[in-house]
Amino acid sequence: MDTIPVNIKEIRNFIIQEIKNSSKCHPWFWDEHVAVVEKIALKILETQAQANKEIVLLSVWFHDLGRAYGHNKDHDVWGAEFAKKYLTEKGFEAEIVMGVYNACLSHRVTEVKPESVEAKILATADAMSHFEEGFYLRIFFAWSKRMSNYQEMKNKLMKKIERDYHQKIFFDESKEAIRPMYEAWKIVLITKNPA
Repeated sequence: MDTIPVNIKEIRNFIIQEIKNSSKCHPWFWDEHVAVVEKIALKILETQAQANKEIVLLSVWFHDLGRAYGHNKDHDVWGAEFAKKYLTEKGFEAEIVMGVYNACLSHRVTEVKPESVEAKILATADAMSHFEEGFYLRIFFAWSKRMSNYQEMKNKLMKKIERDYHQKIFFDESKEAIRPMYEAWKIVLITKNPA
């Protein structure tokens, strides 16, 4: 990929292999999630010239790496810690390391909120990626294996969609770009079947 600095391509390749070779996350996870987050983040970077591209790209690659190691509920914390250790060992400057750490730690926008522009780009790109490649359908299907109440699953998915759209997308132009998909999901999940 021409838009990725040569000195960090090896890290991208390492993470691709870790995800694709993992038995703990789905085979589609790189191509249909992380690579989509990367594509969206690169697009957002075009309008956010003040952002450090290296921090954004590294954050994109590390943010969900914990899932490849079986860390699902705490994948944000695990990924942040792993990135910090890995990048420090690779000799990255402390500013880059901490920027990636903070972005990974806050990408879910739960206990820790994104503060830097790089962290906001990651959270936004992550949320926007959920509207592409059938991501919501995949998680709905996964939930159906452990939940039997259809309405409960619909409500849970709508709650996630609302959180993604309203709490994780930090740029107005990004929110506008995804609005048609957001509105379509609301129609699908909220509309009642005719009696």
